[in-house]
Amino acid sequence: MIKTRDELHHFAEFARERLESEGPELSLDELFDLWRSENPSAVRYAENVAAVNAAIQDFRNGDRGTPAGEHSDSLRREFGISPE
Repeated sequence: MIKTRDELHHFAEFARERLESEGPELSLDELFDLWRSENPSAVRYAENVAAVNAAIQDFRNGDRGTPAGEHSDSLRREFGISPE
């Protein structure tokens, strides 16, 4: 219960600061999404760390992934978007 109360207090402070700096046009959903992206849960944080570590290991093992241009071309073809 105390953790929830603390998180609520921190979210309220975060929301107040964002509304002051970015203007009142942010919705509650947008504020919450921003809060979550900047304050992930312990589980989400652990998942992100594991994913980064796996990517580093893949890189060390020689996997360089797909060049961005090739990936972009593939997405354009998949969605029927012509190159500009």
